[in-house]
Amino acid sequence: MISKGKLAQIHIAKQQLGLSDEEYRAILARTAGVSSAKDLTNRNVGVVLNEFRRLGWLPAPPKGKGRLPNTFSKREQFAKIEALLADMGLSWRYAEAIARQQTGLARLEWLKTEAQFRGVIAALHVEQEKRGLLAYVDRCLASLGETREQLAAERGLPKRWERDLLILRLLAKSLPEPREGF
Repeated sequence: MISKGKLAQIHIAKQQLGLSDEEYRAILARTAGVSSAKDLTNRNVGVVLNEFRRLGWLPAPPKGKGRLPNTFSKREQFAKIEALLADMGLSWRYAEAIARQQTGLARLEWLKTEAQFRGVIAALHVEQEKRGLLAYVDRCLASLGETREQLAAERGLPKRWERDLLILRLLAKSLPEPREGF
């Protein structure tokens, strides 16, 4: 008697190959000398499965095998965070404040999952984008001889508009590009 797993594989192969009952039973008889999969033994089940493979059946890899290894590495995540902080001239405390706000954990070293690290890294990317857009807006304004205060008054921008990613994106699109030298 074969295992339930092997029996299931045989029936899955029959279905995936689109075999009729007559074709299926003919293969069982020809390869293993039986008329039903229930009559297979651990010795002859392999012959039947090999015949199905020869006919084009591709068994799914067993669960846990054949999958890509988990490539999550805390060291790599810390390196990404460090690079983003260095690019913006920020301290580790800034990233820890993000982690505390997102997870309740006070220290980056206490983060455990890839999702926790991804959250911190995503927040740093957003901050990096905000800073880049604000610098661009400042260059555009300098090119026009205007200040942030003038822009905010002219366009009726809300308080703390400099921290609003959507407003910064819209301003960057709407302002004329800075002239040479700005």
